[in-house]
Parts: sequence; structure tokens; C-alpha cells
Amino acid sequence: MMNKIAQLIHATLTRIRPQMSNQQHRTRQSEFEFGPSSISNFSEPIPRLKIHLNLGERDASRLLGSLEEAFANAPEELIIELIGPGFLLHDNALMLFEEIRNRPPRTRLHVRARTCLIDGAILLWLAGDTRSMRCDGWLQFSAMPSTLEMCGETNHSGSLLIQDEDPATTDLRSIFRYIGEWLPIREMAGRRVFGKELHDFGLLDDAETQKRLTALFHAEPLPDHFNEARSRKETAASSSATWKDDE
Repeated sequence: MMNKIAQLIHATLTRIRPQMSNQQHRTRQSEFEFGPSSISNFSEPIPRLKIHLNLGERDASRLLGSLEEAFANAPEELIIELIGPGFLLHDNALMLFEEIRNRPPRTRLHVRARTCLIDGAILLWLAGDTRSMRCDGWLQFSAMPSTLEMCGETNHSGSLLIQDEDPATTDLRSIFRYIGEWLPIREMAGRRVFGKELHDFGLLDDAETQKRLTALFHAEPLPDHFNEARSRKETAASSSATWKDDE
């Protein structure tokens, strides 16, 4: 009788042990390697990307989100087409300008103005490595506010009393200071400027670059270029200095 009970217990343990053994050898979560070598990189570099930025969008967070999403992809070539009314609140323009300036270093940026631009919106156009505009487009610069005229400069070195200047004028001061990196803002203030004059300042691309951009808009291969952007900016700065010297 005792032998039969012992045999029954032995048979039962024999059936249970393989299951326990299998459970003990199951791979635990901590045994997986989650280092860079075990994770496949599914994001392929994007050679070129084009987005439309509608300046008529009332929600500034959407405009900022569009830029953040585009720059997050870190494309080699990015084209931003400015559409809609070419006017932005000064503070929003400064915010978007900062985002564009802080883009990934590998991204070469071309900004095309499909609408006419005023004040802060001009900054978004100027921030490109190269730029183009509609054939009948123009840029409009507000007249220099009287407080800026009295100061004799577009940048305060310190604080100022709030009753001396409203917030919009303070932001316009910053906009004018940034525009001054490309254009002689005191000569531009109160004027509407067209393509020919902007081309003379080296801000518009030549016909050859326009052809290349046209090919890019149609998703055709585009060879490396835009290397002349820096020299054009230097030419614009030189023209600005010459203009001031001639006064």
C-alpha cells in the first residue's frame, strides 16, 4: 500500500516539475537589452521638406507647432512658404523668429514670401539662409515711433518707465534691431520696398537659384547649393554701411 502511494506521489511530481522548470526559464523583462544597440532606428534622414506657414492663423501656438514639427525632422533642406495676411503681432513675430533662428544646424532654410510682409513678419523671411518672394510682392516697414526717434537708437541698454513706451513699441524696437542686421532700418522705416531694391541689397536670389527652387517645388532632385547665402548677407551689410557713410 505504501509503495503505491509513493509511486503516485512520484508520478505527480514528475508531471509538475517540467512546468515549473519552463516557468523558471522564461525570459524576464530585466533580461532584455534596451541600450542603443538593441533599438532599431526607424527615423530616416529627410533630405527636403516644404511647409506652408499661414500668418493669418490666430492661434500662435499652431504656428509655433508647425515650425517645431518641421525642425524636429531635421531635414537637410527646408522650404517655408509664408501665406495669408503678412502681418503678425509683434510679440508673436519675435517668438517665431527665435524658433527659426534656433533651427538644427544641418538644416538649410529657404523662405519664400507668397504674400506681402509687414514689420515682424519680415523677420521670418529674413531668417532664411536664402529667400525669394512673389514677383509683385513687397515689404512694408512702419514709421519710426517718436520715442525711438528721440532715443536716437532702436535698442535700450537698460530698463525704461512703462509710461514712456507702450509694449507694442518696445517689441517694435526689438524687431527694428533685428531687421537692422540685414537692412538700414532708419532708411527703410516708413517705406514700402519692392523686389528690385531688395535684390540690390543681396536679399533675393538670382535667376539660377530660382530655377533650382522651382525644381524643388516640383519634387525634382536639387543639387547642393545655397553656399552663396553668407556672401549675400555680407554684401547687404556692406551696402548698409556705405549708405550710412554717404549721409
